[in-house]
Amino acid sequence: MYARFPAVLVDSILLALVILPATWAIAAIGLDPVLPFGLLTWVALAALLVGLGFAVSGIPGEILHPIGLAGGVVGVFYLVARALPDVPPDTSLGERLGRVAGEIIAWFTIVLGGGQATNNLLFLLLLALISWVIGYFGAWSVFRMGSAWWPVTASFVAQALVLATFPNLYGYMVPQLIASMVLIARTNLEARRRWWEAVGLREVSGLAGRAFRVSLAAALGLVVLAWLAPTVLAARALSESLGHAAQPWEAVQEEFNRFFGGLQARNEGARSGFSRAMTLHGSFHLSDTPVLQISAPRPEYWRAVVYDQYTGHGWLSSDPIDQRILPPGLDILRPQDLARSEMVQQVTVLAPRGNYLVGADQPVQFDRPVRAQAYADVPGTSVDLVAALSIEPLRNGSRYSVVSDVSVASVDELRAAGQSYPPEVRQRYLPLPPIPERVHQLALQITSSAQTPYDKAEALEAFLRSMPYTLDLPPPPSDRDAVDYFLFTARTGYCDYFASAMAVMARSIGLPARVVSGYATGERQEDGSYLVRDANSHSWTEVYFPPYGWIPFEPSGSWPRFERGPGAAAAATPTPIPTLQVPPGVGQSQSQSTPTPTPTPTAAGGEAVSPSSPSTPQPPDLHPYLPLLYLVAFLALVIAILWYLWVRGLRGLPPSAVAYAKMLRLAGWLGFGIYSHETPDEYGEALARALPDVQSSVRRITAAYARYRFGPPVEERGEGVLRLWRFVRNALLRRIGRLHR
Repeated sequence: MYARFPAVLVDSILLALVILPATWAIAAIGLDPVLPFGLLTWVALAALLVGLGFAVSGIPGEILHPIGLAGGVVGVFYLVARALPDVPPDTSLGERLGRVAGEIIAWFTIVLGGGQATNNLLFLLLLALISWVIGYFGAWSVFRMGSAWWPVTASFVAQALVLATFPNLYGYMVPQLIASMVLIARTNLEARRRWWEAVGLREVSGLAGRAFRVSLAAALGLVVLAWLAPTVLAARALSESLGHAAQPWEAVQEEFNRFFGGLQARNEGARSGFSRAMTLHGSFHLSDTPVLQISAPRPEYWRAVVYDQYTGHGWLSSDPIDQRILPPGLDILRPQDLARSEMVQQVTVLAPRGNYLVGADQPVQFDRPVRAQAYADVPGTSVDLVAALSIEPLRNGSRYSVVSDVSVASVDELRAAGQSYPPEVRQRYLPLPPIPERVHQLALQITSSAQTPYDKAEALEAFLRSMPYTLDLPPPPSDRDAVDYFLFTARTGYCDYFASAMAVMARSIGLPARVVSGYATGERQEDGSYLVRDANSHSWTEVYFPPYGWIPFEPSGSWPRFERGPGAAAAATPTPIPTLQVPPGVGQSQSQSTPTPTPTPTAAGGEAVSPSSPSTPQPPDLHPYLPLLYLVAFLALVIAILWYLWVRGLRGLPPSAVAYAKMLRLAGWLGFGIYSHETPDEYGEALARALPDVQSSVRRITAAYARYRFGPPVEERGEGVLRLWRFVRNALLRRIGRLHR
C-alpha cells in the first residue's frame, strides 16, 4: 500500500490510461447503433475507484472481494437498466430491470434452442462485468499487491482482440502502451523501496524522478518505433496468432456468431470474414482493403461458404457435415451435374481473412491440402461442398489455384428442368422454421403467373431487385422474423437480406434454395486479373434445378444479373430492373401474429369496468420504493456473506477455542495476521503488544486456548473467556486502519 498521496494519484491516472483505452476502442467500433457501449468506460472507471478505496483501506480481501463483486453486478445491472434505449423517460427502474431480465431469458431460450440470438443486451452486460472485474482487481493488484502485471496483461489481451479485427484502431494502444511501461516501472520501484527499507538501505535522492523520466522516454521510443513500422504488421500478427487455421477456434467463432449474432461494426476499418453462421443484423461498413487478387478467364462471383438452415434471424451451415482432408489435386468433389464447364483460377492472398478458400460456382479441386466440409446431397459419389479451408495458414502473399465446375446451362434448359428433386435435396433445402404467413402469400402473388420453377425464381429475383439497397438500417427486433422485417417494415437492406428473402420465399413455394457468401467479382486490372476488396464481400442465392445442380441468382439490384448459357459470367453492365412493388393488400395490414382480443370485464347492466375503477381494489404501487428495496436486498446479501465468513468452522468448539479463533480471525482481517512459523503464544504476545489497553485479556485468551489445545481435557466455563473476547473485539475495532504487523 502506498504511503504518499501524490504517488497514489499518479499511479491512479496511469492505471486508468492502461485500462480505459480498450473500452474506448470498443465504443468506437459501434457494435450496436442503439445500445450504449460507451457505458463500459464509466463502469471501468467506477471499478478503479472502488478497487483503489478498498486497496488502501487495509481490510483483508476475503471481506472486500465478495462486496466488490456483488456491488459490481448490482451497479452494472442498474446502469444498463437506466441506459436502456427506446424506453419512455418516465419508466420506473423496476420496469427497466424487468425488461433486462426478460431480454436475458429470451436470449437463453433462443440459444439453448439452437437458434441465433440477435439481441446484444446480454453482450453489453458481459462486457460491462468484465470491465468491472479488470478495473477492480487491477486497482487492487497495483495498490494492495504492488504489481501492475494483472491490469496490463488483461487490458492488452482485450485490446489485442479488438485490433485483430479492427487494425485501424491501433491509435488507442498508444496511451495504453506508454502508461503500461511507466506504471510497471513505478510499481517495481515501489517494491524495491520496501525491500531497501527492510534491509536498512537508504534511497538515493531523486531516484523516483529519474526512474519516471527514463521509463517515459523508453515508452515514447517504443511507440515511435512501432509507429514507423508498417501499420498492418501488428494486426496481421495478431490475426494469425488467433489461429484461424485451427478447427477449435473456428468452432468457437461459429458459436460466438450464434450467441451474439446481432453484433455488427459500423467502424470503417471492419473486415470481411466467413464462418458457418450468418446473422441478419443492422448497419455495417467494410473497409476498402484489398484482400485477394484472382486471375480467371472471365468474371465470376467467388464463393466461400454455403448456408442451408434458416433460423428466423439468419443462416447456419447445419450438421451433419462430412469433414474430410483432401490432398492436393484430388478430384472427388465434382458434382454429377449436366451443362458444366471447368474453369481454373489463380488466387493471391493480399490480406488473410481466415483460412476459407474461395472459388467460382462449385470448386472441385485445389492445389494445396484442404479440409473440405460437404453434404452428401445426391445419390452416388457426388457431394455438395459447403466450404474448403486451407490446412496451411493463409498469409500475405499466399497463392493457391482452384478448379471450379461452372454452370453453362441455358435459360431454355433450366426452364425444362422440372421438379424431380433428389430426396436429400428436399430434406435439406426446403424446410423452414415457422415464418409469418404473409411472407408465403407474397411469394405466391409474385410468382402467380410463372409457369416453371425457373420462371418463379426469376420473378422473385426481379421483385427483390426493385427494392432499394442500403448498408444503413436498424437491426430487426429480436422477436421479429428477419425476412418479414425486411420485406414489410424496413423495405430496404443489403445483400444478406436480399439473398435471404429470395431463398425463404423460394422455399415457401417449393423451390430448393440456399444462401451463398463470398465476394463479388472485384475490379478488373490491366493484366486481366480481378482485385477483390473487403467491401466486395457479398451474399447471393442459389436455386436447385435437376439435373443441372445449383444455379446462382442475384436478387440485389446494385449488382448485375448472372448471364446464362455457354460463356456465362456475371454481366459487365447492370440489367434494367423492373419497377415492381408489393402487391396491393399484401402485408400492409397484417401483423406477424394476430393477438386474441382480451374481453373487457363488465359490471351489472353491461357497463364496462375500468381497471382503475374504485370498485376494484388495486395493489399498492411499490415502484417508488424499488431502489430502497434493492439496496436492502444488497445489504442483506453482504451481511449474509460476512456472517458466513465469520462463523464458519466455529460450530462445536469450546469457548476458549471460539474466543481465540475469533480474535485471530478479526485481527487477521484488520491486517494483523499470524505468520506460518508462529505458535499461539508467540502470536498472542505480538498482538498483546499491539493492543496495550487489553494486553491482559489477549494473554488470558491465548493461555486458555493453549490449555485446550495442548493440555489434558478439562471442562470449561465459557462466561469468563467470552467476556475477555468482547474486550479484545472492541479494542480491535477501535484500531481499524491502524493495526499493522
